[in-house]
Amino acid sequence: MMTGSYLILALGIAVLLNLGNRWLRILGQLLAAIALFFNIWSIWLAVEDGTFAAARAQAGQVLALKAMGLAGTAALLALLLLLPGQWRTATPAHGHNTRQAWGQPSRILHWASAVLMLCALPMGLFVVVLPAGAIRAEFLDGHQGVGLAVLLLLILRLGWQAVTRGPDSPNAMARLNKSALYALLAALPVSGLLLSGALPVPVLGLALPAPLGLEAARGLHQILSALFVAAFAAHASAVVWHHFGLSDRKLFRRMLR
Repeated sequence: MMTGSYLILALGIAVLLNLGNRWLRILGQLLAAIALFFNIWSIWLAVEDGTFAAARAQAGQVLALKAMGLAGTAALLALLLLLPGQWRTATPAHGHNTRQAWGQPSRILHWASAVLMLCALPMGLFVVVLPAGAIRAEFLDGHQGVGLAVLLLLILRLGWQAVTRGPDSPNAMARLNKSALYALLAALPVSGLLLSGALPVPVLGLALPAPLGLEAARGLHQILSALFVAAFAAHASAVVWHHFGLSDRKLFRRMLR
C-alpha cells in the first residue's frame, strides 16, 4: 500500500513537471512542494518528539536525519522560488531522446526515481531506529518496495537509453558522476535484499536466503547509502551551478520543461 502510493505520487509529479500546459506544470511543482513539506515534517517530528532518543539512535543517525531535513528545506525553497518560471511557454518533449535533450520517457523515469529516493532515504533511517512492531514493519515494507521500484525504473531507463541515445555528459566528471549514480541506484536495492535475507523478515511476503551476516549486510547498505547521498549532492550542486552560476540554462532544460 505504501509502496504503491509513493510510486503513483512519483510518477504523477514526474509526468506533470514535463507537460506543455503551464497549469499542469505548476500543479506538478506544487504537488512536489507539498510532498517535500510532509517529508520534512515527518523528519522534524522524528527528531523533536523523542522517537530517535527513545530508540537510542546513534549521534550519526540523528545528524544524518537532520541533514536530510535541511537539504529538503533547501529543495522546498528552491521549488517555490522557481515556481513563477513555470508560467513560461514550453513545448512538449519528444517521445524519443535526441542529442540535445532527453525525451519524455527518460524525463519521467529520471524524476520519478529522484522522488522515490528522497522518500526511501529517511524511511531507511526510520527502520534502523524504530523498535520492533507494526510501525517499523510498515516502514520496512515500504522501504523495500520503494527500493525495488527504483531498481525497476532504472532497468527501464537504461533499456530506453539503449534504444534511443540521449545527450552526452558535458565533461568527464559529469560522466563519472552519472555512472556512479546508476551503479548505486542498482546496488542499493540489491544490498537491501541481502540485508533482508540476513533478517528474520520477508521481502514483500517472500522469504529470502541469508548470504551475508546481519552486520556485514547492514554495513554494506549504509556505506552505499552514504555514497549515493554524496553522488546525488554532487550532481545537484553541478546542475545548480551551471544553471545559476554559469547562466547555462541548456543543461537544466535537457531534463525539465
